[in-house]
Amino acid sequence: MSKILTEEQKQRRAETARRNGAKSKGPVSIEGKHRSSMNAITVGKFVEFHDDELPDFAPILSVEDRKAYVRLHQANLRQYRPESEQEHGIVRQITAERFQFDRFQKLETLQLQTEHDNVLREWPDVPDAKHSYNALQRAVDNDKTYRFLERKKRGHLNAWLKLVALLERVKKAFPMRPPEPVDITADSDVLIDPDPAPYVVDEMIKLADKAKNEPSFPLPAFVVELIWDQELMKRVAPKYDARELRKRYPKPNSGLAA
Repeated sequence: MSKILTEEQKQRRAETARRNGAKSKGPVSIEGKHRSSMNAITVGKFVEFHDDELPDFAPILSVEDRKAYVRLHQANLRQYRPESEQEHGIVRQITAERFQFDRFQKLETLQLQTEHDNVLREWPDVPDAKHSYNALQRAVDNDKTYRFLERKKRGHLNAWLKLVALLERVKKAFPMRPPEPVDITADSDVLIDPDPAPYVVDEMIKLADKAKNEPSFPLPAFVVELIWDQELMKRVAPKYDARELRKRYPKPNSGLAA
């Protein structure tokens, strides 16, 4: 039998849906926020801003948690105990494949949660059973997305399992005695957010200058973030005077980007 929701339950569900939609923290670094803000741009000189200054082996997007990647790699180092640089290279690939598997698992969960939230927003009065059915129907309509996510998950899982088996064979066939020192400096450096590239800074300063000269110009949020990050400004644009702009544009809420 379908359950009839009270007015209080409807409001509580709507509030839950709003909270779910606000959970994404978005890009962490200034440059990441800059790239994210320009995702809709597909032509012109701004396309190059999508480049990221990360090691080639680190499959991390600007919106992803670098610390989570390093924690996963450290756990793999404890688990597999590489005894040579060659073995460490395999463990590094194991980390990359597992991280990407987890990414697509999260995206699949997010996709399904989005279906439920959208139904809840559009039909807050429907019973639970009808709510779940409508969400499932939307998932069926988006079957192509789910099949893509499953294909990506399966590919990364298979690669991960093959790499674990390869590491086991390498350790057995070519034992390193005594163990060779393994340098994980590059992996730890992934934690460090790079400063914006000079060409990115130049474009942001041009936008800041335009805001100075045209009071009605809407200064993009990523530039506001930059002018308020005074330590970063000292490094990337030490001679630029942003005091006027700080008076006009309130300090952004950094909690969302922490």
